[in-house]
Amino acid sequence: MSDWKKVGENLVRHSGGTIYLRGRVGGKPIRVSLGTNDLRIAKIARDAKLDALRQAAIITDISGAKSIGDMIDVLAGRIIQPHMKESTGKYYRDMMRLLRDTMPIDCKAQSWTATEATAWWRAFAKGRSPQRANQALAVARRVGELIVESGLQRTNPAEKLKRLPIPRPHKDLPSASDIERVILEIRAQKLKYSEEAGNFVAFLYLSGLRVGEAAAVLWADISDDWLTVTGGAKMTKNRRTRKVPIIPPMRVLLDGMRLGKNPSPSTPLFSMKSPHNALRNACRRLDLPHMHPHMLRHHFTTWAIEAEVDIPTVSRWLGHSDGGVLVMKTYGHLRDDHSLKMADKMSG
Repeated sequence: MSDWKKVGENLVRHSGGTIYLRGRVGGKPIRVSLGTNDLRIAKIARDAKLDALRQAAIITDISGAKSIGDMIDVLAGRIIQPHMKESTGKYYRDMMRLLRDTMPIDCKAQSWTATEATAWWRAFAKGRSPQRANQALAVARRVGELIVESGLQRTNPAEKLKRLPIPRPHKDLPSASDIERVILEIRAQKLKYSEEAGNFVAFLYLSGLRVGEAAAVLWADISDDWLTVTGGAKMTKNRRTRKVPIIPPMRVLLDGMRLGKNPSPSTPLFSMKSPHNALRNACRRLDLPHMHPHMLRHHFTTWAIEAEVDIPTVSRWLGHSDGGVLVMKTYGHLRDDHSLKMADKMSG
């Protein structure tokens, strides 16, 4: 009779009662004690322990990888690095876990066909948001690239999988007048943080910053012409400092915030982390559709493009490192619309 009994996914119980994690890391089988005989606690500890082991096993040698699960482990080892921003590392760990939960990890990589990849993608995409599904697809394609790199197949089985269409954000964007109404409504509440919350919303609207980036801005980051975006201790999404020009209405806002206060250069512009609640409540009072802070970033982008700011410049302002690829994918129709309007002027 075996001393081991399977009690859950990647979980086995020893005859002595202790539950162990059993799985594969870097293509090699592992069995690690979870230090408990309580199945509920073991299930909680399992994923974190497996993630930690896979992150520690930074794999660059693909020669021993044979299955889809092996390829995912190799990819995780190459992507997830100790120096990564915490949120970025968590994003990729979540992605790897998602692929391991949905892809045929025991399937031999050399046998995984394009038809099977298509079946996986159809099942995976069903019921998920287009953004989340497309993020996972990008990682799955990289798994396919590793299969080709390993020499197990000549073509990537996931290469021809098509991304889900993402609705154009400008259709649901609030108008400038609605945003200004909301700002006035927030300030009009005259509560302890009403003025600050209203200023925070206006700052996001006029800068295009992410909420976390805006919350980290210090008065030292403000010059006559430029706003320096560092992201603070958590850094920006791509870990790069950038500069955003201070447009005239932003200058008016900053001068008003500074008036009579003489803030220290090391003081943050805002003491709150996000104006989300104030924004939501103001929309409710004004009977406007829900407006979340990130929509203000979309509005800024749309505003800049419609003002004929070139795509690479808008991309730099937003902190993208792709030279404008993402902006073109998401907002390219705005430039096309503008081009058609310009073409109409040539009818005579």
